[in-house]
Amino acid sequence: MKQASRRVVLGSGVALLALSQIRRSAARPDRLPSAAAMAADQLRPQYHLIAPYGWMNDPCGPVWVNGRYHMFYQWGPDKAAFGNIHWGHATSTDLVHWHHEPVALSPVPGGPDSLGVFSGCVVIVGDRAIAFYTGIEPSVQCTATSDLQMVHWEQDPVPVVSEPPPGLEVDGFRDPLVWKDQEGWHMLLGANVRQSPLGPGGVVLKYDSHDLKDWTYRGLFYGPTHMSGAYDDAMECPDFFALGNTQVLVYSLGNTVYYASGSYCAGIFEPRLIHSLGYGSFYAGRTTLDEHGKRVLWGWIPEKPERSHAAMEAGWSGVMSLPRIVTSNRDGSLRLEPHPALSALEDAPFRQLAPFIWSAPNGPNGRIRLTFTGTAPGRLTFGGQGAFLDVDYDPYRPESELIANGDSAPLPLAARNALDIFIDGSVVEIFTSAGACLTTRAYGKTDTSFTLTLEGTFKYASVSARTMKSISPDRLTGNST
Repeated sequence: MKQASRRVVLGSGVALLALSQIRRSAARPDRLPSAAAMAADQLRPQYHLIAPYGWMNDPCGPVWVNGRYHMFYQWGPDKAAFGNIHWGHATSTDLVHWHHEPVALSPVPGGPDSLGVFSGCVVIVGDRAIAFYTGIEPSVQCTATSDLQMVHWEQDPVPVVSEPPPGLEVDGFRDPLVWKDQEGWHMLLGANVRQSPLGPGGVVLKYDSHDLKDWTYRGLFYGPTHMSGAYDDAMECPDFFALGNTQVLVYSLGNTVYYASGSYCAGIFEPRLIHSLGYGSFYAGRTTLDEHGKRVLWGWIPEKPERSHAAMEAGWSGVMSLPRIVTSNRDGSLRLEPHPALSALEDAPFRQLAPFIWSAPNGPNGRIRLTFTGTAPGRLTFGGQGAFLDVDYDPYRPESELIANGDSAPLPLAARNALDIFIDGSVVEIFTSAGACLTTRAYGKTDTSFTLTLEGTFKYASVSARTMKSISPDRLTGNST
């Protein structure tokens, strides 16, 4: 079962009223678990970027500037549940080791963002960084400005877009994406229209500006969708970029990240291919270019619904995905693969003979690669007292499915297939040779001894298994070691 849409969280008037009563301080609340307890939590990841404590969701404005990557994210510092949303901030020089910076943006009492600083982007203009983000309620688009260190921000008290376009019955209206081309500045906003000339559904709205201050609505950039059951969902977290000769729009809708690839000319986007971009527990995808010009995708890995109470007790909820390289095939379809920088975290190999058994005193941790013939079913289990991770592959299912802990992704029948599996506490990311990525969660027993068992076609696979180095000495700071 997938995580509930962010629209459920943001659309409740009761929740918004409760938000207005939440304490605005970003200081660590006393009711959170102790630092020692959180550091000992073996379900807490060791090499993924994660907030120091509290709630974490959407990546916001990832950007590389002056030799440093900046990642902003939705952060609720009061508890491990949605509320009192700020922009957290982390930096890295290598996309692997992260350093937590002071909170970037906080709700301003009496301001347009007084109920929360929600998702958006960051653009670089000369020696300034400008953040665009959504404030509620009602939904308005706000800005903040900083120098290129991006530590001290000045939040503008006046929204740059204060209401939805006239003539449309709009819900949602959030998550700005801003970019510049030869025609000027452009902004995309996710929304849902109850009524339009093309019918109801999720849409992406387009605005133009010459100075980043005055914005003019230009019409529907994409949509409305006509997906069964998705009429009430807003398109969220739009991202738009060129990839080779293809133009790509990424958006999140109905608990899934999608992409539409096609052409873009004179302000008009014409999609030719629409497909999922990521499977399982993955949402709110955002991209940037790395220092080598490669397109890199991140997303929010939420907790499973059944974990919500335990997450509150643990003091943390939500994880940032590992960085994923995005490339385009000739037909405009996209492929994902783990960023090569992650290889720097690989440690000593496990025993290279089956069964693979290793001690894990700090909890589940590893990178497992399998190359196998894809003509028969296979199964992989990883765990001690009970399966912590259960991966099942059957090329004869209707969609030739790969299933991991109940989440699924397509894996077409091929003469040779490969899986690249990252296990990090309760987070599992599986990259396939077909270019897909399946993300799932694992909340089983974290025994100190784990066994990797291979059955069926996996039994004859070529296998490499290694531990991964932690990016933090205590699971808490995420600071570079």
